[in-house]
Amino acid sequence: MHFQNRLQSVIAALTLLTLAAAPCRLDGARILDTGSTNVAGFTMAIRSDGTGWWRPSTRMGQPTAPARTFTIAQGIARRFLDALADGRAQHVRGVPCMKSASFGHSVFALWHGWRSPDITCPLDSTSARAIAADIHAVIAASGMPAPTVGRRIGLPGNEPRRQPSEPSPAGSAPPQPRSTPS
Repeated sequence: MHFQNRLQSVIAALTLLTLAAAPCRLDGARILDTGSTNVAGFTMAIRSDGTGWWRPSTRMGQPTAPARTFTIAQGIARRFLDALADGRAQHVRGVPCMKSASFGHSVFALWHGWRSPDITCPLDSTSARAIAADIHAVIAASGMPAPTVGRRIGLPGNEPRRQPSEPSPAGSAPPQPRSTPS
């Protein structure tokens, strides 16, 4: 019995060492675009084998439509996941930036409990720029259509509107020459 427990411990340790030595891309990652008031956001999931899905979502990542599946080249998916592993290992942090209350949005990746920098803000490291490039590559390869205006917000129906004034039939008076003091 003691030998069996020891053997299980050795096998478990070897498995952990093997996993630690291999790139950490076992279960994939998610990309979240929070959207804005005028453009819907999306959530995308990608696995190391290149399979994934995307769907429109709220600012908090809640789905607003069914998921659509896609497959991209494994090389793109693995490069993306390796960039995330590298960014997390290097403790890459983002640079905060100002955002418009109406049009501002954030785009970042979520991987094994780690959140990448917001790629819509300035990126101050090579790792952060690699993550941004790979996020763009995954989105482009997925075939997801470009974001479109989600909804137009019109004026309230009870708001009084001023009608533009009609130009006079004779036109406007020409400007008068400036008089100079004598």
